[in-house]
Amino acid sequence: METPNKPEAPGLEYFCDFHVRVGPPQIVGETPRGLRRVMPIIGGWVEGPEIKGTILSGGSDWQLVHQDGIVELKARHQFITDDGVTISKTNTGFRVTPPHVAAKLERGEQVAASEYYFRATPAFEAPAGKYDWMNHTIFVCTGAKEANGVLIRIWKVL
Repeated sequence: METPNKPEAPGLEYFCDFHVRVGPPQIVGETPRGLRRVMPIIGGWVEGPEIKGTILSGGSDWQLVHQDGIVELKARHQFITDDGVTISKTNTGFRVTPPHVAAKLERGEQVAASEYYFRATPAFEAPAGKYDWMNHTIFVCTGAKEANGVLIRIWKVL
């Protein structure tokens, strides 16, 4: 049966990159769900066609490393735009790596982002005004581990 009002797949529009610097992991320990570790967020920068800013220190990424190597990610931090607006970001997702790639990442080796799956859904909390639209927009992102942090590339879902 043909549906005349069938929704189409949404498109994506590039929004920005988050270059997140992290400190040494704080190992909480083994839990029934896996190894809990916390990555302190110590700074970085945001850059995109319509937004630029500085990532503030004080956030963190609460990671749960499963025995199969899958890492659940839940990061929360703030950034301040170049025009002085403070915005909060929560990012929830997964990093899935083959064991040999996970071992390289744990040793701090550079690995091409194409060798693993790193996807998440960022959500923003912005004050009323210029960036208010971010509060009710869905975003998706990809990630890549870098030497002293993570590159998060974000798209708006249209």
